[in-house]
Amino acid sequence: MMRIVALLFFSAQTLFGAAIPASEYQARRARLAKEIGPNAMLIVFSGKLKARDMDIEYPFRQGDTMLYLTGMDQPDATLVMIAGETDLREVLFVRDINPRQEMWTGHIATHDEITARSEIARVESAGRFRVFINAAFGGGPWGDSTYARAMPSFYNTVRSGNAEVWLLLGTEEQTAQQAFVDELRVTHPDVRLRNATPILIAMREVKSPAEIALMQRAIDISLAGQKAGMKRAKTATNERDVQSVIESAFGEMGACCPAYPSIVAAGANATTLHYDVNDAPIDRNSLMLTDVGAEVEGYAADTTRTYPVSGKFSADQHAIYDAVYAAQEATLATMRPGTLWVDVDRKTVDAMGKELVKLGLASKNDPKQVRMYLPYLVGHHIGLAVHDVWDRGRPLEAGMILTDEPGIYVRRDDILKSETYRALSKDEQA
Repeated sequence: MMRIVALLFFSAQTLFGAAIPASEYQARRARLAKEIGPNAMLIVFSGKLKARDMDIEYPFRQGDTMLYLTGMDQPDATLVMIAGETDLREVLFVRDINPRQEMWTGHIATHDEITARSEIARVESAGRFRVFINAAFGGGPWGDSTYARAMPSFYNTVRSGNAEVWLLLGTEEQTAQQAFVDELRVTHPDVRLRNATPILIAMREVKSPAEIALMQRAIDISLAGQKAGMKRAKTATNERDVQSVIESAFGEMGACCPAYPSIVAAGANATTLHYDVNDAPIDRNSLMLTDVGAEVEGYAADTTRTYPVSGKFSADQHAIYDAVYAAQEATLATMRPGTLWVDVDRKTVDAMGKELVKLGLASKNDPKQVRMYLPYLVGHHIGLAVHDVWDRGRPLEAGMILTDEPGIYVRRDDILKSETYRALSKDEQA
């Protein structure tokens, strides 16, 4: 089995050290502002620190949308955009500089640093967010304005009953957002709540040249980790031995971390799709599956390799490997602009069905039989999330990045218990 990230429909130079330019964040926000219209306020809350236990926290990982629109990678931030205003079109509220906190957890970005990163000119203390919202909805002064209405355009839409507040509904965990929504429904029941998620999905599905360069870097680092893992597998006695050298290579080459929990699975463990124990002995005659990806500046890679620990396939192992490779190539040939993903997956199932019949694992090219061995869609979008946002009804376009990862998972006990297997005739079961 072998699964790789497919970069489709473009050519891009690999730019090591590349980053998203501040002008691109500004352009994204401008496009979003145009989409939501002049009567709207958009609010994006940042990700939150998550406790591991007691007073120890996991490393912070910014919410995808905040990262996409601002590049801001610290917690306790809130972005407010008011498309119809002249002066206060966008304000980013961030935590204050705190030398004592910095002694424990490191540098807190200054307002000037945040402006340079995001091209948001107005950066304010997080403690002023509530005052800002009150001024917007109440028509009062704020900031440098002592008497005049700070946001007259938005306030007029509030008074006329046409105001809209756009939020990210149905995506990331948003406890701060929910508290805000609950209060807004009480204080301003006439304000219409709108969901910005579909707009952002459409924007994020197609990657810019800068995003492509970052993802190529993440892929290159991931492949270097895969090669290090293959080399270590020759002498490793435990799955964790292989995992450690893969993730060490990630760090040495500049990735912040794995993009998702590494899957390093020897033998039968490889038939568990999201196996992440990575702590079993390695049988020298078994196959090793490594499903790993590096993260670079928030962007993920997703690569999978399957290879014989001994360095040489058995005949049966080679036959299954070749079958998966054939299905992968058939899938890749279908992944072209204008194609719907359902048609790509249908092609995969058909190609895999032919291979399963050749292997004697299926009695005929039947999608139900194929799904006993391939129980998932053949791929997914990838970007700021390893399973990135995705409108499955949208045809493929230039600049989209998706995975091409068919597999054959032969779990005999599961197959024997499946309703599909039981429905087969005795000859077909044999």
